[in-house]
Amino acid sequence: MAVTVPYGRVTMSFAKGRAELRQVTITEKALPGEDEQQFVDRLLKCYCDKNGTMQIVFKNGKPDYAIVTLE
Repeated sequence: MAVTVPYGRVTMSFAKGRAELRQVTITEKALPGEDEQQFVDRLLKCYCDKNGTMQIVFKNGKPDYAIVTLE
């Protein structure tokens, strides 16, 4: 899986001197003025060819950032 991770985590397992990618978690910031639906739509457009989950963190009732976990 080729994924650019500007800010997030890459989880790997290792055994016998070899590492294997297990999970990629990317943190995406909401844009100023972006509501929940706009944020979700933008994230779906960015990651439409991947499978995973997203958690949206709210601050003062507005989306602040999302944690996108790719399988």
